[in-house]
Amino acid sequence: MADANQATVSGLSHFPKNATHDVTTSAFRSQFISQIEPKYAELARARVLYAANNGSAAGLGDVEAIPTTTATYALYNNSDTKHLVVLKIGAIVTDVTPALGWGLIAGLSPTAQASAETKYANSLALAITPGSPDPGGYLTDAVTLAGTPLWMTLGSSNGTLLGTSITAWVDGLFIVPPKFALGIDIVGSVGSTPLYDVDILWAELELELG
Repeated sequence: MADANQATVSGLSHFPKNATHDVTTSAFRSQFISQIEPKYAELARARVLYAANNGSAAGLGDVEAIPTTTATYALYNNSDTKHLVVLKIGAIVTDVTPALGWGLIAGLSPTAQASAETKYANSLALAITPGSPDPGGYLTDAVTLAGTPLWMTLGSSNGTLLGTSITAWVDGLFIVPPKFALGIDIVGSVGSTPLYDVDILWAELELELG
């Protein structure tokens, strides 16, 4: 036997905000939940989904040790009100093949950047859905992060060919507050000089942290 409870819609839904509708539960009060739409369809429909990549900007090299505060790439949040909820980070070898394997790492600045970071020239930051507001986030390079982040390993590859890539679906693990930066780096081997492009997918949402 199933019971019907009620839930209140908070937003990002085709139901009117603050309306109530039934939520079905089992006799043990477990909710019956089924996601009908594709994973990111609601974010795209709400026009809050964005991505950035190198565009026509040159790929950048790797580092040979875990960095401290210097990031080769960073996603900077120039918005005053919205948080960047990072969904995906990727990297691809675009020039010169790595001698050995390589890894993708990322870390969020512990505090806000002292001033706005400069957009990496010729890089792209665009909305996924046409008609969306301009993005608050964009790609930067050679960034000194405000404090030493906790660098996290997102993936590794032993591929040594052009086009070898790593894709990390982080699905909200990193939330970049206004004026903060998410550092991104590739850790590679000594003695090779490959170049890498990166791409990032995120949602821009007004959130209350804590």
